[in-house]
Amino acid sequence: MHRGDTVDFEKFREILQGYSVTTATPFSTDLTQIDTNGLSENIDFLVMNKVPLIIPNGNTGEFYSLSEEEWLQVLKTAVNASDQKTNVMSGIGHSTKTALSQIEKVKSLGVPAVMIMYPQHVFASEEGILDYYRTLLDSSKGISVVLYKKGSLLSDSVLSKLLVYDNLVGVKYAFGRIVDFSQSVQKIGHKIIWSCGTAERFAPFFFLAGARAFTSGLGNFAPNVTKQMYDALKNGDYSSAMKIQEMISPLEFLREGHASANNVPVVKTAMDYIGLKGGISRPPIHQLTDSERRLVIDAIKDWNLKTFT
Repeated sequence: MHRGDTVDFEKFREILQGYSVTTATPFSTDLTQIDTNGLSENIDFLVMNKVPLIIPNGNTGEFYSLSEEEWLQVLKTAVNASDQKTNVMSGIGHSTKTALSQIEKVKSLGVPAVMIMYPQHVFASEEGILDYYRTLLDSSKGISVVLYKKGSLLSDSVLSKLLVYDNLVGVKYAFGRIVDFSQSVQKIGHKIIWSCGTAERFAPFFFLAGARAFTSGLGNFAPNVTKQMYDALKNGDYSSAMKIQEMISPLEFLREGHASANNVPVVKTAMDYIGLKGGISRPPIHQLTDSERRLVIDAIKDWNLKTFT
């Protein structure tokens, strides 16, 4: 489902029922600008490796560190670099007014789907978040919508009330315990596509509980590993899936360092290692130490990774 296609929510559900890569955002060395050439090269690599869906402007893309102008710059770069050879779904969010403006820009670029980032507000409530999602879903008619569960306020009760929207096609689930996820699937069913939002390491357990998709940050530099995990899960080959899970766990534990603040810097370090444009992250994300970077490279050096030169 590429730019210019007519609305087909079922078709996007099929696309979503797989794996996707949340793309990292490279910056200039002084962190003041988006490295659009680097971003284009990174997406070329993903296209070359047949990644079926990319998500610019997500958490791995440092969504909350981008200005509105930069958000649009990232999206336009992703759309142009993908050149209709893969599918694009953009992260949107912030204030209601900002999110509504982003939805209109997504539509104008012919992007078929958005992922609504979990609202970050110290005084949010279930009633308020329900109104927020309803407003954005009403404005998103004509494009597919995925909700990102990254907190407790996107409860089963809230989600159930939103199922009346035909354009709500999926939920990226990245909060709580696996038993909580299982309960949500049992209560709500499969009108939507459930995606494991905690990537490859947890995907086998989420698939057993009802997920049919997962998002990946690791896929920025190891899309072959991401595909192998998805293929194993799709075929019900949990033995192979768990071998992959064991292989990637040392790296994933590094990403959990500093209360998971190492997540994006670890991915970017690995991208640099294979010749992509990772670079450093903007504050409030911190930079890895030299010893941490060495640990990242040690964790992936035997993965038989493809390089990009």
